[in-house]
Formats: sequence, C-alpha cells, structure tokens
Amino acid sequence: MIKNAPIHHGIIIAGSGIAGHAIALGLARLGFNAVIIAPKVAPPLGGIQLAPNGWGALDALGMTENKALIDASTPFAVMRLLSLNTGHSLHQIDLNDRPTRTPYASVTRKGLMQALRDAAKQTDKIKWIEARITQVHSDKTRTYIALDDGTNFTADWLIGGDGVDGACRHYVAAEDSSHLPHDRIARKIAFKMVIAAAESPPLLMAHATNIWLGDGGHIVHYPLADGTVNITAVVAKSPSARKRTEAMLGQHPCLSGLRSLMDTATVQPLYDHPMLDTYQRGRVVVAGDAAHPMSPHLAQGGGQSLIDGASLMQMIARHADGKPVVPPSIMTMWTAERARMMATLTASTKKAGSIFGATGAMARLRNLGLSNGGGAILERQLDRLWQNINE
Repeated sequence: MIKNAPIHHGIIIAGSGIAGHAIALGLARLGFNAVIIAPKVAPPLGGIQLAPNGWGALDALGMTENKALIDASTPFAVMRLLSLNTGHSLHQIDLNDRPTRTPYASVTRKGLMQALRDAAKQTDKIKWIEARITQVHSDKTRTYIALDDGTNFTADWLIGGDGVDGACRHYVAAEDSSHLPHDRIARKIAFKMVIAAAESPPLLMAHATNIWLGDGGHIVHYPLADGTVNITAVVAKSPSARKRTEAMLGQHPCLSGLRSLMDTATVQPLYDHPMLDTYQRGRVVVAGDAAHPMSPHLAQGGGQSLIDGASLMQMIARHADGKPVVPPSIMTMWTAERARMMATLTASTKKAGSIFGATGAMARLRNLGLSNGGGAILERQLDRLWQNINE
C-alpha cells in the first residue's frame, strides 16, 4: 500500500507519448483538468504513417488545422507493393481514388508530438510533472501513485499511456515486471533507418509509401516533411537477420546503397506481447502501447493511440451529461469497446506480418496473388480498416 499521499488530482495520465497527449487534449477539450507524469525523454526521431482513421481522430481533437502539424506532414498519393525479387509492381493503391482513403500522410514524430503538446498547453487545463511512476494501487474510489522522486499522489483516475514496460500495464495485467524480459518472445526483428534526402535515390523521395516484399521479409520506406526518408526492414529474428536484411537491400539498385548504412540502423525486436482481455483494473486504465502494443505491419500504432484519445473524449461527451466527473460506467464502456476493436486489429496485424514474411513457394504465391486480383481484396480490407471514426 502506498502511504502519505496528500496531493490529489482528478485525472493523472502516465506517459507523454502520442496516447498520453491525445487523451489529455481530448479531456481538456471537454473542460477536464489533467496532470501528465512522465520522465524527460529525448525528442523522437523518424516518423509514422497516418491513415484516414488517424486523421479522423486528429480532426475530432481539433488538430487538423494546426499549422505545426500540417508543416510536419507529407501527403501520399499512392501505396505501392513491389517484388524485391523482380522489382516489378505487384499492386498500386490510389490513395486519392475515393474520400475514404484521404488524407493518408506521413508525419514526423517530433512534429506530431510538438503539435499535440502545444495544443494541450493552449487549453490551460494540463500540467506536466517530470518523473516516472514506479508503483500503482487502486481501490473502488481512487488510485494511489508513487513516483521515483519520492512524491506520492492520489487520483480519481489514472490513465496509463506509459508503454509496455510501464507501471500501469503491469498493474492492470497483474504482471510481475521482474520476469518480463525472460518471458518475451520476438519472432521478428526490425532494422530502422532515417536518412537525408541527399543520400536517397529519387524513388525514395516520391510522395508514396512503398512496401517491398521479399523472401522471408519486407522493406517499407516513405519520405518525411523534414527532408528525410524513413526506412524499416523486417525479417525473422535469427543470428543471420542482419545478413538477410543486407541481402534483401541488395536485390534492387534503388535500395542497394542502403547496405552501407546498416551499421547505423536502430535494431528493434518485435515482441509478441500478450493481448490484454481488459484495459481496466479498478481506477486504473491503459491506452496506447500500454494497452495494445502491435507490430508495424499495418502502420496503425500511432493512429490507434490518437483514436484512444478521440474515442474517450467522444464517449464522455455522449454519456457524462455535462457532469464534471468521469463515472466508472463510462470508463468501463470505453475500455470494453477499445479492447474489442483492438482484438480484431491485432489479429489482422499478425496476419499481415505472416503474409509479408512468407518464404519460398508461399512468397511466390503471395506475389502472384497480389498481381492477379488479390490486390483488390487488399484494398477492400484496408478501406474497412481506415474507416474514419467520425463517419
């Protein structure tokens, strides 16, 4: 039990990432005060892709006219799936073909975070505390929180956007954090690079997202508004993962120059995190990567964190009747709805990872299928996935 906690806040948010700031901004738009608690971190590098559902969340949060966000984004005209083996285009999706596919754009992580933080500051409803939450406990009426600087707080609600290693996920999942590193399984590994436009062939700077499908792995690249290119290569995790990635890059002249940059690549194991059956325990709820960590195969991680913030705001607006508190019934409805939706999306992400990582005859069959009608099926699936949350 956490004792000596005289400082009380209505809502405390753990984590200052996309989910934490989106939730704080959504609450502030409704007139709620909140405190964000997170350690100081270096400015994020690289970027993410945002599909129409992610932009719909930003629209709900009042962000789509934000100049900083617009300056940090690069709209895409097409999504291409290409064969690494032949260099041929397997399928091309016109992202301007219908309203449900636009906007689709890349956003620099730094620009997105700065825009969210600035918008939150302008509400005068959000405060920030630089510290890390180390311990959490909850009863039926409040949450008790301990920080690494020795400060203790209580809150009506603690919303955890502090990631898969955060205290909030450990508490909601009743996990023993000391065992987690040994229990995790990473079947795939991602090599991430951010390179300057001057070092990039013209194809890498085109306003498009390109997915190269190889034998046992895939490569994704797209340009960012700061004049760089975001590149991610995903292969099966093994002692030869780096050599396999270098071999994939060497299969096409457009990518072969990237092999010399592999020594500077960020290596990220893609863990199979257990899926939570609930996002709530007492007065603690989780969101973002703390609730639904996912592999990057469908480029939905950042967008879904934004949707967490927008959907909570919309749920409260529909059911709170203007009351200055968030009743437990609303949090229960929201977490149940998000857990249900994310179970379906997580399954789709895993399926996409299996298809992208196909080997041998299955890889050849995949490519043949995409170029002979399978691409149309993929488009219908993506249209459903990208459905704007405001529609």
